Amino acid sequence: MGAAVPLPPPLLTNPNPVNRAGQAGRASTPVETAQNGSMVQDLDDLKRLGHDMERMRTNQELEEDGLVPDPKQE
Repeated sequence: MGAAVPLPPPLLTNPNPVNRAGQAGRASTPVETAQNGSMVQDLDDLKRLGHDMERMRTNQELEEDGLVPDPKQE
């Protein structure tokens, strides 16, 4: 039998434990400093949200294509 091959480290092991769960791959804002209740945290978020909203189709456009839009939220 040959020499034992060492196992690679677990996938969750990260030598640089930076939270990358934020928008567009950036580090997320710590809970202690986040502006909770706001749709955006800074100007970059605002620009990204504006771009995303411009690309959103209206309910009328969806219906014209034979799709069912999301129901009204009350």
